[in-house]
Amino acid sequence: MDSLSTALGTQSIYYWLDGYWITDKEEAELMDSINAFGSLHQVVELPMNADIETEIKRLLS
Repeated sequence: MDSLSTALGTQSIYYWLDGYWITDKEEAELMDSINAFGSLHQVVELPMNADIETEIKRLLS
């Protein structure tokens, strides 16, 4: 599914309530398994050219 999303011009962003974000699903799951951020990650699909920092701040506000 991630490769299909990329082909369509979007990307999956995995983020936490503290504002930290990454693009790697396996790493996100690892971070959750060790409770690295005190919350479970959320996922958002964003266009490849999106300003990720701005979008994450908007989602968390």
